[in-house]
This record gives sequence, structure tokens and C-alpha cells, in this order.
Amino acid sequence: MCRHTPIATALVIVSVLAARPDAQTETNELRAYKVHPASVDGVMPFANYIRNSSSLSQRHRELLILRTAWLSRSPYYWSVHSARAAAAGLTRAEVTSIAGGPTAPGLDPFEATLLRTADELHHQSFVSDATWTALSGRYSRHQLMDAVFTVTEFSMLAGVANTLRIPVDAGVREVPLPTGHRPLASSARRHVALAKPRVPPIEPADMTPAIKVMLDPRGNGRPVAAVYRTFAQHPPLYVTRQVLSEYIRLGSTLSPRVREMLILRIGYLCQSAYEWAAHARAGRAAGLSADEIKRIAAGPEAGWSADDAAILRAVDELYENDAVSEPTRKALGAQFDQKQLLDVLITAGGYRMVSMALNTFGVPLEPDSEPLPPLP
Repeated sequence: MCRHTPIATALVIVSVLAARPDAQTETNELRAYKVHPASVDGVMPFANYIRNSSSLSQRHRELLILRTAWLSRSPYYWSVHSARAAAAGLTRAEVTSIAGGPTAPGLDPFEATLLRTADELHHQSFVSDATWTALSGRYSRHQLMDAVFTVTEFSMLAGVANTLRIPVDAGVREVPLPTGHRPLASSARRHVALAKPRVPPIEPADMTPAIKVMLDPRGNGRPVAAVYRTFAQHPPLYVTRQVLSEYIRLGSTLSPRVREMLILRIGYLCQSAYEWAAHARAGRAAGLSADEIKRIAAGPEAGWSADDAAILRAVDELYENDAVSEPTRKALGAQFDQKQLLDVLITAGGYRMVSMALNTFGVPLEPDSEPLPPLP
């Protein structure tokens, strides 16, 4: 697998700097990340790409963000994006109807499909064949990828905002989360692995010179993993998402052992075979024993120390409830400072994002991948 270093091509530098938040209004979201300044440069470029620069129309972007905010029970993002919705052409009645989900009366059929996409990703970490086919009838490959990452990115952001209880920004009307319908909330969170990729990895023979530089900035010629070659089908998305990926893997304050525990647990909960295989290897390199990796799948009650159990429990709570509970947060506080706590949330949420995308795009396993433990 090619391990990336920060990408140094002119195109990437321009794209990343354009997405930095330096000149934007200082929101409460930004203040929360500024507790850990390195996280601003790690997280905000991709967040700003998704909310401002993706290939989706502003209306469709806000529909997906608002449905994800509602599913995640995020007062912060529901209020902020309710305010942004008017500029996207959404009426107040339409915003309220988003809580009704894809079966709400009066919805445009394609917009109902967008809401169903958010529901399936949030509850099943996967977009069904029927929903993918409906999206593909109207969206290009880039739009399909952006739609998936809009939901997955705001799932991560909501988990951070909910746990830190980020208040609504001054000047933004606080909008209570409306009641609504969660059609998939009680369904089993399982999906069937795809027989072939929906978004195929770019083959080396088909790479343009720019793509080759983007994927192999040092020019060392090593094989590039399927995940990178898949996301490279959409270079503007790849660039800023890679900033987040490199921050989590190479720039955060967490030890390699803690990082891999978080990634393996969320990969298992999302039933991402690709994520599990890649990070079982990484976990062993980070010092996790074979028994510990096996027990990560079993969960926080499987004979862990109090500190390790708190780490795994935080992942479970983010996955199930889109927030870390106060008791678990206090337990994490016994071993982590504020910067490390923020990195725990970013790591679990960031790899939930990746797991959902890997499942939905059907990224093929690398050779000799070890199997994902089955759900009980």
C-alpha cells in the first residue's frame, strides 16, 4: 500500500489553501476546533469542500446535510443549515418536512431518494442497490461520490458537535429539531457485500499524469491501494479528503495503539471488510495483540481495562447515538487532554465516514485480506 505524505503539487496546494477557514466568520464550530489548532487545518478543508464547493446543487447539498443533521439529532447543524436553506431555495415548510423522511408527502421523487440515501448510510452504513440505481439515473459519478460524502462528513461533524455540545452561533436562530420518522432506526445494520465495484478503482494504465502525481507525489512507483485509486475518480474530492485522512493517521495527538483501536472498532460496527483488513495489519504494527484485535470486535465489555473500555465505548456511543455520553466522556478525560479527546472524536467519525463510503462504492479488497469477524 502506498502511504501518502502531504501532497505537494501546485494544484493541491491551491485547492487546500482555498478551503482553509482563515478568512471565514469565526463560528462556534470553528472555535471548538481551535482548542486544538492543528485539527482546524486537518478537518476544515474537507468540511468546507462538502458544504460549499462540491458538484451538488446547493439545494441538494442542504437537503442531505439537513437530513443527516436530523438523523444525528444535531441541534447545531440543524439550526445552522436551516438558516442556509433559504438561500438554497428551500422554504421553511420544506425544511420541516425533511424530518418526515423520504415518505413525507409532496416530496419530489428524486429529493425523496436523497433523503433515503442519508437514512441508509446513517442506519446501515451502505446505500442499497435500489437507491443507488435511482441516484445514478440523474447523477454523474462525481455527484454520486459527493452525495455519499456529504452524508458521511456531516455524520462525523455532528458527532463532534453533539459530544462537545457546541451552541448555535450568535445571530443564527435556534431551530428545535422537529419530530419525524426514522424508518430504518430499528432495522439490522447489515449489508451485502457488492459483487463488483460501483465506483471502480482507477487502473494504473488509465491514470493521467496529474492523477499519477496526486496518488504518488514522491514518484516512488509503489502500488497504490484500491481505496486511494477509487477516491481518485473524483480529484477535487480526493485532495481535501486526503488532508483529513493524513491528519488522522499522521498528525493527530493519539498514540498509534489508540488510533487503531478506534478505527478497528468503527470499521467493525460499520461492517467494512476493507477497513478491518487494512487496520488489523496496522493494529498489529501499533502493538495490538491478536487477542486484543479479536476482542475489539467483541466490544468494550470483553475484558478490557477501564481506560481501553472507555475508548471502545466512545466509538459505540458515537455509532449508536451520534454523541459520547457524559459518563464516557468523563472516563476519557481521565486519560486524555482536550486535544486528544477531540482527536478521538475526529478519528472515530472520520473512519465511520470512510467505512460508509468503502461499503457503498464497493472498494475491492486487497490481496490476502483477512476476513471481517461476523456480527453476532
